[in-house]
Amino acid sequence: MRAVLTDAQRATWRAQGWLHIPAALAVDAVADLDSWIREVEGWSTTDGPGMHHFEQTETGPAIARSEDFDPHHESLSAFLRTGLLIDVLAELFGEPAVLFKEKINYKQPGGAGFAPHQDATAYRFVDHHISVMVPLDPATVESGCLFFAPIEPEAIANTEGRMAPAWVEAAEWTAAPVEPGDLVFFDSYTPHHSGTNNSDRSRRVMYLTYNAAARGDVRQRYYDDKKALLAEAGDGERVRISVNDDFLGVPVEA
Repeated sequence: MRAVLTDAQRATWRAQGWLHIPAALAVDAVADLDSWIREVEGWSTTDGPGMHHFEQTETGPAIARSEDFDPHHESLSAFLRTGLLIDVLAELFGEPAVLFKEKINYKQPGGAGFAPHQDATAYRFVDHHISVMVPLDPATVESGCLFFAPIEPEAIANTEGRMAPAWVEAAEWTAAPVEPGDLVFFDSYTPHHSGTNNSDRSRRVMYLTYNAAARGDVRQRYYDDKKALLAEAGDGERVRISVNDDFLGVPVEA
């Protein structure tokens, strides 16, 4: 297995459960990703493939998320499944990684954030995952970047995937502003949250989640289960776009 991380990066990962690698992707690669993600976004208004979710903002309806696009976009699939991401993940897992799920959170101006949560409480069928954040726009505190708390070794008591307010208030949170080309890896037991996009531009981020290959390829099982769950959830006061009920947006039809 080829080592791609420095000793300092490995130590940071072990200590906090998340790792920011600035300027990990070349400018040309970021341009390609931007183009491909715009293609996926276009599917949301043309009855294209994948799952697409929308939210209401002060300026009207806006796309909130696209997911389940890996089987339908050859170039994006190659990025998700080969190259730098897979090399880093193999080092973090200590063995090869397999794709568990993939999504794009667009967070248009006025787009809502996510309550503090751990992904481990939502990602069924495998008990440990690592996600990669791939920003396509700058993410700042104003535009609703992620905040992380130090990793917890197991799931913290929560309600419908939202962490207890007392724990959230006592935790030490660190903002993780990023630029296009950066990568952020984070463990499924690392608490995180994000706020509303209060800027005048989008804050698009691709989140790619993986599990150790030895645990099996359960990607299709995950999406079959999620589609059934969202269908059962029906209408509500908030958009239900996650298995965790952690999204803070307002529902709207596509």
